[in-house]
Formats: sequence, C-alpha cells, structure tokens
Amino acid sequence: MFMNLEIMFNFSMMMGVIIALSSNNWFSMWIGLEMSIMSFIPIMSTNKKLNSESCIKFFIVQSLSSSIMMMGVIMMSMSSQSNFMLTLAIMLKLGLSPFHTWMMSIVEGMKYYSIFILLTLMKLIPLQMMSYININLTIPVMLSLITGSMAGLNQNSIKKMITYSSIFNLSFMMTCINNSNIWLTYLFMYTMLVGLLMMMVSNMNMMFINQLMINTDNLNKTTLWITLLALGGLPPMMGFFMKMMILKHLWIINSMTMMTLMIMTSLIIMFFYMRMTVLTMLFYNTIPKWMTKLKSKLNSYTTLSILMTPMMMFNLKSL
Repeated sequence: MFMNLEIMFNFSMMMGVIIALSSNNWFSMWIGLEMSIMSFIPIMSTNKKLNSESCIKFFIVQSLSSSIMMMGVIMMSMSSQSNFMLTLAIMLKLGLSPFHTWMMSIVEGMKYYSIFILLTLMKLIPLQMMSYININLTIPVMLSLITGSMAGLNQNSIKKMITYSSIFNLSFMMTCINNSNIWLTYLFMYTMLVGLLMMMVSNMNMMFINQLMINTDNLNKTTLWITLLALGGLPPMMGFFMKMMILKHLWIINSMTMMTLMIMTSLIIMFFYMRMTVLTMLFYNTIPKWMTKLKSKLNSYTTLSILMTPMMMFNLKSL
C-alpha cells in the first residue's frame, strides 16, 4: 500500500504541536516539541546538497537547545533557579537575537514551504513556553528589533529578507508575551501575510530581489506590492493594525523607550519591503502593449490580498 510520507510527517508534526499546547507540565511540552521537530526535519529535506547541510545544522541546534531545556526542567524539579536556562533554550529555538545566526545559514537550502513552517508553526510552542516564564526580555527584544531591521538592508536574497523580517516580528510578539490574546492574534495575522507572500514568490520561482522585474504579469506585481505593504505595516493594511495592538499594549504599561525603538525600526523594515517592489513597479510593462492580453483574470492571490484589509476580517474594537 502506497503511503504519502509527506502527509504522514505533516500530521505527526501537527500532533506534536497539539500535544505541547495542551500539556500541563514541562516534560509533556518538551515531548510534543521534540515530536514536531523530528517530524519537521524530513519535511524540510530535499535531494539538494545545500539542503542536507541545512538539515544537519537544524538538528544540531535543536538538540543543543533541547538538552539545555531539559537541564532547566531538572533544575526546576530541584527547586533551583531555572528561569535563565529555560529562557536561553527557548531563545535558541526561536532564533531570537543574538541566537539568530543558525537560521540565516539554513534558510538558503530550504523550500519556501519549509521556511513558512519554520517561521510560523514551529514558533508556536516555544512562544507558549516563554509565556509561562516570568523574566525580563527587554535586552533580547531590543537586539532583535535592531538586528531584524538593520541586517535585512544589505540582503539580496528574498529568503533571508523574510527571515530577518520574522526576527523583527518575533520581537514584537515577545514584548507582550504575558498577554496570550495579543501575541496569538499577532502570530495568526503574520502567518496569513507571510503565507501569501511565500505562495507568490514560490509560484513565480523568485529567489532574489532583482528577479522580481522579470515577471511580466502586471496583476501579480500589483498583488505582491499590496502584500508587501501589508507586511511592512502601512495603514490601512492588516499589518498596521497588528502593530497597533502591540503599541497600544506598550502605551498602557508606559514603556515609551520600547515604543520609540519599535516605530523607528518599523520605518527601516518598510524601506526594505518597498525596495522589493520599487524595481517591479518602475518596470511595470516590460513587454509591448500590443502583446499584452486585453482581459486579465483575477487570480486567487488578488482575492486573498483584498482580504488582507482588516475591516472584513477583524473587529477594530478589539484594538
């Protein structure tokens, strides 16, 4: 009997996530986390040489962080100060700055689908674990804001730019980690936006920024532009409202320094998202007008990008 192994590993990964999220003790959460990680490695595996290097690096980093986490759990059972060890392990699993370099070295060898899972679903369990730890994360969050915004400026690879943007958005979630409603809503919105972007660049087979002007489909260009503006946080797109939730939370707890840094770094993020589209929009028609089709069909990406406007999906009173 033929069995699709990819479906099986995806199911196993989701089961690991559900087990971890529904657990009431650290050991069960660790088992669910390891189950999802071990199922994710075959999913990210392809027959490319660069990919096998990525799989090995991912496995080594996750094994190291898991051993640190178990040490923290053992220290907790001995009534010792274990918060630091657990936080260190979770930061390593999340790829939060300054432990983000392993992510940069593995994303180039991965498919877009694997990167999407790594940046969204695989962050859910560590974030849930972090919400149970009462520790001050101001320094790592500030480092992640600066690293995610500044390091993405000199990147030409779309995969690395999306990963640096993920580190930046992760620092937004970490600021309100004690409020589950806010960071879960933020993660859900971010998953939708980055999923749409990944689908588009994957189907267009784009790896670098300068390849974006080769695409001659003007409808795809416009949709990509709208999606990138939403991810950058331009009003009235959905990305703006998810950032407004975090800024409102910081305003309530009177954290003005963090707010100022977030607004400044958000402008830098907006700059390198706009840089991805400016070449595309400048060369909007790269073929003569008489060779273009008079009727252009609305594709699914356009429909999804229209849904990115928050008025149709979210109640603004919740802000």
